Amino acid sequence: MLTMLTGCSRTGFYAPLGATVGGAVGSVGGPVASGGGALLGWSVGKGAALVEENKDLVQTVDALSRGDVSAIVSAQMKGQQSTIEKATDTIWTALKVAALCILGVLSIPLFITRSNSKKIKKICDKNDKATGNI
Repeated sequence: MLTMLTGCSRTGFYAPLGATVGGAVGSVGGPVASGGGALLGWSVGKGAALVEENKDLVQTVDALSRGDVSAIVSAQMKGQQSTIEKATDTIWTALKVAALCILGVLSIPLFITRSNSKKIKKICDKNDKATGNI
């Protein structure tokens, strides 16, 4: 969640994740295989990150070659808009849950009062019959 809110890209985690997985898989073959697996995993992760980053770059270069300023701005803001929308949805969800919790807590005294009033009415009715005050 913090990564999404700070605007960091997940592509930065590809290389370390690839190195970790490659090292773990290579550890079956010993230290040399583990080092080779980590290197191979890092290079695959770095390549995947470059491919992911280049997808956005292709759209920007295309817009630059056409001189379309609105396309350039929309290409740059596309990632930020989705992050802002996700953060806004999360905030609204938290507010809805808080409102439901508050309503639940505030409704407890209503039910207690209703129950007590029924008990008091029964006691009063019993006393009225015993004393003859109907």
